[in-house]
Amino acid sequence: TIAGLQIGTLIAFSIITETVFQWPGMGLLFIQGVEFADVPIMGAYLLLAAIAFVAINLIVDLLYAAVDPRLRVSAQRGKGTA
Repeated sequence: TIAGLQIGTLIAFSIITETVFQWPGMGLLFIQGVEFADVPIMGAYLLLAAIAFVAINLIVDLLYAAVDPRLRVSAQRGKGTA
């Protein structure tokens, strides 16, 4: 869980890294969108960051079920779900 959150945080904070080191990329595009009040650019960046964050966390959660069999849902009656 922590690795998925860290990767999502890295994507979200790429704005700061690209601004400090003046690297061209999505962060610079977002900063320019803020400076020129370009709402579609800002919305697209935030939507892309949110989708990436959710997708990474979904992949991490699915990998947990593959790695740890105790996390799988029991299909037998009387055993309950875990």
